[in-house]
Formats: sequence, C-alpha cells, structure tokens
Amino acid sequence: MIKKLFLFALTLMPILSQSQFSNSLAEMKSDTQQDFAKYEQLLFDATEYIFNNPVNFKSKEFLSACQIVDFWKNKDTGINVPIFGSFYDSMNPKGNQRYFYMIAIMNYILGEKINHNRVLKNVRTEGQKYSEQEDVRESQIEGARIFLDYTSNEKNNLSLNPKSLKFLKAHKKGRLDKIFFD
Repeated sequence: MIKKLFLFALTLMPILSQSQFSNSLAEMKSDTQQDFAKYEQLLFDATEYIFNNPVNFKSKEFLSACQIVDFWKNKDTGINVPIFGSFYDSMNPKGNQRYFYMIAIMNYILGEKINHNRVLKNVRTEGQKYSEQEDVRESQIEGARIFLDYTSNEKNNLSLNPKSLKFLKAHKKGRLDKIFFD
C-alpha cells in the first residue's frame, strides 16, 4: 500500500509543479498589499524558469512566468534595470530580444541579491555618468551573457538579428567585454 501511495505521489508531483507559476500569479494578483519583498523569490524563480525553457507562449507556465515579470517590471521594486547601450540598440525592437534581455538583467540582479547578498542598485550617483557606473555596467554585461547563452541554444526559439550576432560571436570567443561598451 505504501509503495502504491509513493508511486501515486511521484506521478502527481509533475502535475502540481506544472501549475506553480499559474497559481502563484493568481495569488500575487489577488494580494491587496502586493509587497515586492514577499514576491522577490517568485520573480527570481520565474526568470530562472524562463531561461531554463524554450520560448513557448502557448505554454501556460511559460506565459505565467512572463506575466509575473510583466507584473513587476514597471513597479517600484528597488530593482533598477539599466536597458540602454549599443547592445540594446542592436536588437530588433519588434522582436522579443529586448524583452528577454531585460528579463536577463533582472535575473542577474535578483540572483546576486538572493544568492550572494549583493545589492546592485543601479541608481544614478551624483558626479558619475550613469552608463559608466560599475553596478550598471556589471548588470548590463552579465545580463547580456545570460541572454546570449539562452539565444545560442536553437531549441530556445529566440534568434538574433544580424546586428546582434556580432555580440554573440564575441561572447562565444570570450571577448564580449571588448565590444560591449563601445
């Protein structure tokens, strides 16, 4: 009997985990307080899920993970995502490239905070040019690395346009630092 219950539980686990983001999204949207600190781990998990699965807007879970990102991207969360520069400009504004790059930067910033207790504020510092601030540059290039690793896998269904391919080639050769901030 115990063996049958164990086997039943094993078959049920994937079904339960498949609705993780769908259920969390509904719970988050219904929360009247919507305290970001409470959902920071969920947002990080959603960005991780996105970069561990091929782009599939027909998948309820993939779509829910993206909707969790969308829910927080324009709110005051304390996560400032510096999306500008030659890499950002090289991407097709009509495709999803810029969107996934933004998610990659969020993923990096949250990963540093959650896993390494490092806060990358990416706020303007008086007397410094924003684009030259160390935290801004780190967030951008590390987000680009996450994004480029993702796009380099054809199974992920996210291709780059010709202008962006030069960054992927440089990344594969370990030379992204050389061209990224030009």
